[in-house]
Amino acid sequence: MIKFLWKYKYIFLSLISMLLLVSLNNFSGLKIFYESERIIELSNESQDIIDKSLDDKNLILLAIEFQDSVKYQDLLDLSNVSLKISKYQNTKSVKSIFNERVLIKSSVIPFAIKILNIDNYDKYKTSLLKIKKYGSKFADDDLHSFLFIIKSKGLESDEQKRDYLNKLEKEFSQNNTKVYITGQIKSEIYMQDNVTKELLLFIILSGFLCSLVLYFYLGNIKLVLINFISVCISLIFSFSLSNILFGGIELVMILIPAIVFIITISDFMHLLNSDKLYKNKFRSFKTQLDKIGMPVFITSLTTAIGFLSFMFSSLIPLFRFGFITTITIFISLFVIVILYSLIINFNIHKNIKNNHFLDDLIFSIVNLKKSYSYILLASFLVLSFLAFNNFKVNNFLTDEINKNSNLYSDINFFDTEFGGIKPVTFIVKNENPSLSSLDSLKEIIIKHNFAIDFSFNDFSKPDNNDYLIKARSKDIGSSKSAVIFDDILLKSKDLSLDLEIAGVGFLFDKISNKMTFEIIFGLIAAVIIIGLVFVLLNNFNWYYFPISLIPNLLPLMSTIGFLSIFGFYFSLSNTFILAIVFGLIVDDSIHIINAYSMSRKKGLSIKESISHCQAYTFKAVIKTSVVIIFTLFPLLFSEFKSISQLSIITIIAAVIALLFDIIYLPKMLIKYIN
Repeated sequence: MIKFLWKYKYIFLSLISMLLLVSLNNFSGLKIFYESERIIELSNESQDIIDKSLDDKNLILLAIEFQDSVKYQDLLDLSNVSLKISKYQNTKSVKSIFNERVLIKSSVIPFAIKILNIDNYDKYKTSLLKIKKYGSKFADDDLHSFLFIIKSKGLESDEQKRDYLNKLEKEFSQNNTKVYITGQIKSEIYMQDNVTKELLLFIILSGFLCSLVLYFYLGNIKLVLINFISVCISLIFSFSLSNILFGGIELVMILIPAIVFIITISDFMHLLNSDKLYKNKFRSFKTQLDKIGMPVFITSLTTAIGFLSFMFSSLIPLFRFGFITTITIFISLFVIVILYSLIINFNIHKNIKNNHFLDDLIFSIVNLKKSYSYILLASFLVLSFLAFNNFKVNNFLTDEINKNSNLYSDINFFDTEFGGIKPVTFIVKNENPSLSSLDSLKEIIIKHNFAIDFSFNDFSKPDNNDYLIKARSKDIGSSKSAVIFDDILLKSKDLSLDLEIAGVGFLFDKISNKMTFEIIFGLIAAVIIIGLVFVLLNNFNWYYFPISLIPNLLPLMSTIGFLSIFGFYFSLSNTFILAIVFGLIVDDSIHIINAYSMSRKKGLSIKESISHCQAYTFKAVIKTSVVIIFTLFPLLFSEFKSISQLSIITIIAAVIALLFDIIYLPKMLIKYIN
C-alpha cells in the first residue's frame, strides 16, 4: 500500500485537484439548516400533537417599550400600526391589548368586555381604570410595554422571513420606543446569518493562529503553507459533500473546521516528527509511515468511532454531522499522506528547527516531584468524583444562545415582562368539559407561572372539538418543567379532564432530554469499542483495555468535574461536544502507547522504550496540544454557546490529558505492558 501511494502520488494529487475544483463549484450557494421542527417530528407523540406543536413555528412575539409615559396619541399610532400589519399578506392574526377582552364573572351571566377603547379621549381615560382593575395580558402595569402576538403565514423562504421581520420592526419603531422581537422564525434567521459570518471569521482567525504556532515549531514557511492547504482542502470536501448529499450543512457542522484543524495538524506533527532521514526518498517515506502511519490510522479510526456514535442518533442533524465528519476524517488522512509524500519528494521536511524549549518542558514535567504528582492525581480523582456526584441532565431553549447576544436580550425581555417565550399548548380532549373545570385548569396553569394567551375550541378537522389553551412559560429548563407538567396532568385528572400537552416548548424538553441520554449512551459505546480495538490490535492483551481508556476517560471526567463547580449540566449541545472532545483527545495517548509498543517489539528495553517516547513522541503530543489551544481560542468569543463550550471544554481536557499522558501513562505502560 505504501509503495502504491508513493508510485502514484502525482495521479492522486491530480485527482484531489480535480475534485477540489468540482467541490469549489458546488460550494457556492451553500445553505445552512436550522430546522428545529425536524426534532419535533421525531417525537413519538400523536400526529395531532405534533401538528399543533409545529404550528408554533409561525408565532412571533413582538413587544414595544416606551421610554416615557404612554400618551393617548401614542396608543392611537400604535393601534394604526397594529391594524396595518394585520392586513399584511403574511399575517394570519394579531393579538394585542387593542382586541383584548376580559371575562367579567361578577354577574349571574359572565360576559366579556373590551379592555381598551380609544375611540375618543374620554373612553380612553375610562379604559385606564378598567386596565388598572382587571389587568392586561398584553401590557405591563405601568403601561410602558405592550405585547403583540403575531401569527404569520406563507413564509417559506429565508428572504420572505427576513423581509417580514424587517417590516415589523420598521412599522413599530418610533422615536421614543424600543422594539423586541422573538420566536422561532427570528431565531432561525439570526442564527443562520451569524453562523455564516462566524464560519468564515473563525476559519481565518484559527488558521492564522495555527500558522503562527506551526512556524514557531517548524521554522519552515513551506510546511506551514502545506498544512494550511491540507486543512482547506479537507474543509471544502467536507462541506461540498454535505451540500451534494443533503442540500446544505447543518448548524452543528460549524464545529467541523475546528475538528479538521486539530486532526490534520496533529497527524502532520507526528509525521514530521522523524528521528532519522535517508538519502533515498522512498525509504524516508516508507520508514515514517511504517513507524507513524499505523498509529495515525488508528487515531483516525478511534476518532471516527467517536463521531460514528452520532449516526445511531434518531436526530437528523446529528446523524448528518456524524456521517460527514467520519468521511472527512479519512479524506483528511488521505490528503495528508499524499501531501506528505510531496514533502519528502521535494525535501521540504529538511532543516526543521530543533526547539529546545520543548525539551526543557518535557524534562520538567517528566521529572515532577512525586509529592506533586500524587497531589495532581488526587485532584483528578476528586474532580472525577464531582463529575459523577453532580451528574444532571437539563435542557434550555436558550442553551445555544450566547448570553451577551442581542437575541438573548430580546428573549430575556419577554421572560421578564410578558411570561416567557416557551410555547406550550394544553389540549382538553373531553367532548363537553364544564366551564368550571376549564376555569380551574386555567387557574392551575397560571399558578405555575404560565401566561395564557388565548383559549378556543379547535374545529380545524372533522369530528374535532378539542379545547385548546395556548400558553407560554419562562425558559426554566427541562427538569423543572417536567415536574410542573406532571403536576398539571395529575391535577387535571382530579378535574375529570382528559388533558394532553403539546407545543414546541413541551416537546423540546421531552425530546432534547431523550437525545441527551442517547448521545451519552453512544459515547459510552464508543469508549468501549475503542478499548476493544486496542485489545484486538495487540493480540488480545486485555491490559490494553484500561490503558487505552483511563488516560482519556479520567481527563474527560476531570474536565466535567471542574466545570460542574461552575454549574455544568448535561444538555443536548454540551453532551454532543463531550463526544467530540473524547474523539479528539484520544489521539495523543494512542501515539504514546503505540510508540512504546513498537519500541518493545523492536527489542528495546522498557527504559529505552520510555526514553524513545520522551525524546520523540512527547514532543509531537505537546505540539498538538498547543495547536489545539491556539486553534480553538477564537471560538471562545462565539455568539453560540455550543461553539464557545467546544473551545472551553476541549482546551481544559487537552491540558489535563497532556499532563496525564506524560506523567502517568508511562508508569502504567511500565507496570502492565512488558
